[in-house]
Amino acid sequence: MKKQRLISLLLALTMLASSAALLSCSSGTENADDAAAVNTDAPSAGEEVVAETEPQKDSLEARMDVSDELPDKKFDGRTFAIIGDDACTDHYLSEELSGEPVNDAVFERNTEICERFDVTLDAVVYPEANITGAAKNSVAAADDAYQLVACHIIYLGMSATGDYMYNWYDLPSVNFDQPWWSDSTVTDLKYKDKAFIAIGDFALSALGSTYCMFYNKMLAENYGLPDMYELVAEGAWTIDKQYEFSNGVYIDTNGDGQRDANDTYALTTDCKSNANAYLWAFGKKIATQQADCTYVLDYYDEKLVSLVEKLYNLYYETDYVYFNTNDHGIGQVVFPLGNTLFTNGQIGWANGALRDVEFDYGIIPYPKWDEQQADYYTSVDGGHEGLAILKTIQDPEFVGIISEALNAESWKRVVPAYYDVSLKFKGARDEQSIEMLDRIVNSRIFDFGYVYGGWGCVFWIQYLLEGASKDITSYYEKNFKPYNKTMEKVFEAFDEYTTAAGTP
Repeated sequence: MKKQRLISLLLALTMLASSAALLSCSSGTENADDAAAVNTDAPSAGEEVVAETEPQKDSLEARMDVSDELPDKKFDGRTFAIIGDDACTDHYLSEELSGEPVNDAVFERNTEICERFDVTLDAVVYPEANITGAAKNSVAAADDAYQLVACHIIYLGMSATGDYMYNWYDLPSVNFDQPWWSDSTVTDLKYKDKAFIAIGDFALSALGSTYCMFYNKMLAENYGLPDMYELVAEGAWTIDKQYEFSNGVYIDTNGDGQRDANDTYALTTDCKSNANAYLWAFGKKIATQQADCTYVLDYYDEKLVSLVEKLYNLYYETDYVYFNTNDHGIGQVVFPLGNTLFTNGQIGWANGALRDVEFDYGIIPYPKWDEQQADYYTSVDGGHEGLAILKTIQDPEFVGIISEALNAESWKRVVPAYYDVSLKFKGARDEQSIEMLDRIVNSRIFDFGYVYGGWGCVFWIQYLLEGASKDITSYYEKNFKPYNKTMEKVFEAFDEYTTAAGTP
């Protein structure tokens, strides 16, 4: 992944600089006397030597040195307008510095962009279900009232066939090779030569809603678990390892003979999106991109059958998992009690429900299917934002530059602030923890079949587990035809769009 490669490069440069300094200090001593004779400023015996070195930057600070490669352009105070989600208003605009890290980073990002390009930023917000309707009305009126749309990814995907979005690939200055754009924008959301929805770091909700796992470090030590960060780095954190570490981790802590939230468990989870997230974690997709950037709906196969059986066994055939079929995100309530080894959750929990826990915890990705799987993968809860451009924009150069700048400065300023908040509560802010968050965020999958498939088959695992069933074959046979017809209409709509999407 490009972001992870960039962070690794920054870390490597830091290590090389340190190594060079050490090598310089450890050179041979055969000419030491001559050197002392020449150096009249050499310290006398017992005098402390203070090395004058440049302060080293960590990988987050070093982001500021990465060029966005945008042109030097002024827009004479023109307004760049965002139409977005009223739940995310503080991600778009900040009126003043307050001492709250994310708010201040948003303020600094916007100030930098406004001053650098001589623009004004504005945002108009709606409830998530109303955003696309307002955007379509703007396109119908051809009023160029908004340039960038930030909206619930499923609502955005369901409306994309309405032919009101601009192709991201036609925007000047937008470079999806840059680390502030998710790799998945290209590998999952591009159809042929078109992308009407992109995921960049301006969509901060796509960061906080990223699925991960939390583990209780004290319980991990008590049960003899290895260093989980090292296990992840070695590629050995698999579902079978999760089973192995979980085996036997159940205690009737309160002694009442009942399995309840106050007992000790290996895993607290739910049967909803936490369970669905295993689909992508195990390297599966609903729609797989082909070489020509079209898609095959290969959701159902032998691996899916095995995957569902594995999850069913985890939930229903062991005594070490606590879940409730009716609760979404139950880990937010149970994990803070300190009696759960692992929980499935979202990164945003770290500065929300888990903020005041009384024990140390770590953040790791969902496990892989097996060690042969190429990497760790994760998904993002469906309520997060995707980004779109309206086809009625009058100045693609202006829109491209400011859209790229918003995402670049979010990666440089806002994401590090978010990391700081997420890591400072019971999680050390060190390079290891930063790398782990980067690994998780960089492994996000935005599946074309999920984003454009509405409320379709992405929820089938959830529905089966809620009903205590593992018969995915029968469920698929009953339900795949309506979903496939939906996706055929999506493909047809994309094929009808021209690449010159800027003409109303």
